Amino acid sequence: MKAKHVIFLAALFVFAVAGSVGSGVAKASGQPSMQQKGKGAPAPVVKPEDEAYKALFAARSGTPETQISLGEDFLKKYPQSNYLGAVYAQLTEAYFAVGNEDKMFEAGGKALELNPDNIDVLALLAMAMPRRVRANTPDAAQQLTKAEAYARHAIELIPNLPKPDAVDDATFTKAKNEKLAMAHSGLGLIDIDHSKFEDARTELNQAVALSSSPDPVDYFLLGNADSAASYYNDAAAAYDKCAATGPLMAQCKARAETAKKDATTKMGR
Repeated sequence: MKAKHVIFLAALFVFAVAGSVGSGVAKASGQPSMQQKGKGAPAPVVKPEDEAYKALFAARSGTPETQISLGEDFLKKYPQSNYLGAVYAQLTEAYFAVGNEDKMFEAGGKALELNPDNIDVLALLAMAMPRRVRANTPDAAQQLTKAEAYARHAIELIPNLPKPDAVDDATFTKAKNEKLAMAHSGLGLIDIDHSKFEDARTELNQAVALSSSPDPVDYFLLGNADSAASYYNDAAAAYDKCAATGPLMAQCKARAETAKKDATTKMGR
């Protein structure tokens, strides 16, 4: 999953909850909404904390490094803030974007402690956690169980998300589908780890079908599941798509050739 794509979708879902930065800040801080109308209405009191969060929120369109700097500074200055859940969520995505897995999982865990229904964090961790687990990971089983719970909770919540009035149906559906794709990707890899290859094929086919720009890693995993379940022609097709772009191009090209050979020499489906 491309980091920029994840961050863009996260901004959309925050918008769905807050409505706008100004009104969201007002509601969270207990101050009058910026939307107040009427002559003589008192101007809302804006605290430095509110301004700091608005700056962090606006930084979503910038670099992850800037978001990390602003987010970490916010946590130091306002450790008891009502915005902590949103700040940790944004940092989770920013750490993911720069490849800092340790801090991503730490921030994601804190975000979910504060809001167990955070779609962005649930979907991202559901996808990322199983990819981090190795055979020698001390708590591999617990990590996979936790990732599966995140994925299934995200899949449960996403269909019921309220659509912001300012977002059109197509954009909102696309955003939800991208989140679902991440959750199904995580479940697919978990199924592979449990040698449940038919289930893995179902999950990973959903992941690549739902995403507008499928992750090459998902095609790689799908090819692995197809091959393990003796669907050699399907495996070759998945590996070919993986070989078109991404970090696994050479590996997928080699596996595609093997799958094509297996399709002619082995009993397949």
